[in-house]
Amino acid sequence: MATETSHGTREAAAPAPAAAAAPPSYVRTFNRFELKYILRDEAVRAFIGALEGYARPDPHSGERGYRVSSVYWDSPGLTFFWEKIDGQKVRRKLRFRTYGESPDRVFVEIKQRIDRTVQKRRVLWPLEEAKALFAGGRVDPELEASVADSAALEALWLCRYHRLGPTMAVAYRRRAFFALHEPDLRITFDTRLVYDRRELDPARPLEGGKALLDPRLAVMEIKYNHGVPAWLAALARRHGLELVRISKYCTAVDRELFGGQHT
Repeated sequence: MATETSHGTREAAAPAPAAAAAPPSYVRTFNRFELKYILRDEAVRAFIGALEGYARPDPHSGERGYRVSSVYWDSPGLTFFWEKIDGQKVRRKLRFRTYGESPDRVFVEIKQRIDRTVQKRRVLWPLEEAKALFAGGRVDPELEASVADSAALEALWLCRYHRLGPTMAVAYRRRAFFALHEPDLRITFDTRLVYDRRELDPARPLEGGKALLDPRLAVMEIKYNHGVPAWLAALARRHGLELVRISKYCTAVDRELFGGQHT
């Protein structure tokens, strides 16, 4: 049987569940655009200062930001990595994402890009339940039979079809800001980006690892649903920001396995 995805293509569906268990506690699907920039420390401070009157800090950020830890899954042949490097217009990746220092829940998230549009489908699960179900790529069929929600079933289907397994961990600290008058607009600053190919347990957020970027640099992202407001476009011009195309996962894999020759 086939199922129609949100962008109109058709693909083989996961087997129908044997029992309709209650879905995990949080499921969300959304489409967004993302603009990325790389800034030095002093430029970050200047830009955050310029946001006053236009945006408010995420209350979870604090002065240092909150920890974001992701374990990216890929196939033995690095299917998702090469889709990005080859510039495919439609591409996906699967990651397990946790927040904070001692997480007990994990987002199982499919991030899909269709040309310039980013689509995310994710489900929030108790960490140990998700680890038991996905079992490092060896999906537990008995537990799978009780899964009913579409985001989780798609993630399980990807695991089986591509023979996915945990491939790379990436972690950083994030400061986030929400626009005061544009509810869909979010601006984030990611610092202290590190990666590790061996520490792949989402229950243990990555502490050490190798530097993904110079520690004096940050990745700034503008995330929006409809358009960038005039005030933010003017700020970007005033601060001389230049767009970059960077994938944290692909940069980490490239540095670790290919000496950085692709990114």
